[in-house]
Amino acid sequence: MGGNMIYIAAGVVALIILVLAIIRIAINFQAFSRELRYLNQEIARTEGREQQHYIKRKKRLILSLIPFVRY
Repeated sequence: MGGNMIYIAAGVVALIILVLAIIRIAINFQAFSRELRYLNQEIARTEGREQQHYIKRKKRLILSLIPFVRY
């Protein structure tokens, strides 16, 4: 009977970790989407060198999705 309690406790802990990881991913996705929307608006609004600056920032943002890439 004591062995079953260990499995139940491990399952509960694993479930909590999974839920926290999903919440973290959702928060990161929301921040990414907000930043991408802002950059697209600025690219549409600006011209010339300023527009190139926002295009470069957008490329960096997209590259930031790739693990182990630091730009």
